[in-house]
Amino acid sequence: MHRAQLSALISRIRRAGAAEAARATVAAGLTWQTCVTLLHVSAPYAGAVAALLVVETTVVATVGAAGRYAAGCLLGVLLAVPGALYAGPGMAGLALVVFVSALLARHGFLGHHGVHVPMTAVLTFALVHGRHPGELVTHLAEIAVGVAFGLGCSALLIPAVRVRSAERALEDLRLLVARHLDGLADAVVRRERPRTVLGPSWEDDLGTVLGRARTAVDEAHESMRWNLRPTARRRRWHLDDRVLGTLTGVAGQVTTTGRLLDTESGAAEDRGFSRPYARLLRTTALCAYSCRGGRPHPALPAARHALARLGTPARDHPPTAGTEQRLLRPLESALTSLSEPAPAPARRSLRILHPLRHTPRR
Repeated sequence: MHRAQLSALISRIRRAGAAEAARATVAAGLTWQTCVTLLHVSAPYAGAVAALLVVETTVVATVGAAGRYAAGCLLGVLLAVPGALYAGPGMAGLALVVFVSALLARHGFLGHHGVHVPMTAVLTFALVHGRHPGELVTHLAEIAVGVAFGLGCSALLIPAVRVRSAERALEDLRLLVARHLDGLADAVVRRERPRTVLGPSWEDDLGTVLGRARTAVDEAHESMRWNLRPTARRRRWHLDDRVLGTLTGVAGQVTTTGRLLDTESGAAEDRGFSRPYARLLRTTALCAYSCRGGRPHPALPAARHALARLGTPARDHPPTAGTEQRLLRPLESALTSLSEPAPAPARRSLRILHPLRHTPRR
């Protein structure tokens, strides 16, 4: 009981971003102490603020934030120094520097770190115009130390590996796709519209869960890039990309099937078609829920064979043959997506170990 409560508390702390806050705090503290010791600065606020602003959730995001922060400060310095040295009156030069730096900050190529372009430009202009170049060098050194400690703490202090959140998002997507397929089967058996069985917002719910799964998988991949933890190096996410692609295709076919059942009710009312069609929908739901990057479900070959038999137009119902084919087409696409095997791991070539191995002639 206590272990479960402790794990739940740890998961809540992780969701709240406590790990990122701890890394940023350590980076700011180390920056402060280093600047006080090496640069002999009594209050190195610039370096501590740089360390706090640079640290992000993942190593890749921290590197990007550090690059944008450093680029913003560098642009501010490059704009302010010529304006302070070669401009005419002080106010005119300051106005020109502020105008150009604010214009560059609003372009958006630096993100929210673009605000540091005019801030650094104004500070640099004041220090250079007031003949205080030593303070400018110290200020830039503080920023460099803060950026360096931010990068180091983000890479070395247990960087995040967001794999479990992606697994939970994929599990939610699998479960919702399977539930919607079961709901479509219930709608066929009851001869009702899918909106009546699944609810009026079932398509929006599916799209929301699908978007959440895409975002979670992208975050998982980003968290494993440049990550030094052994957990990140052992993870293989090519299968999860394949699972996400397969479930995306199946979700699209589920939406198409639901819309067809809303409009095409002639074939669904035929008992000779509705019952086996409902069974195929339930089998597809089972196969979709078992889509986890391994082998396809054992029921898939039988389902595809039953689909081929059901797709043969009956002689006594020629008018409904076209409607049946339209209803079976999305189901066939979904089963085809689920039947694709997972990519096998690449095998190492043995030609390096046996360069003179005999090969038979043709």
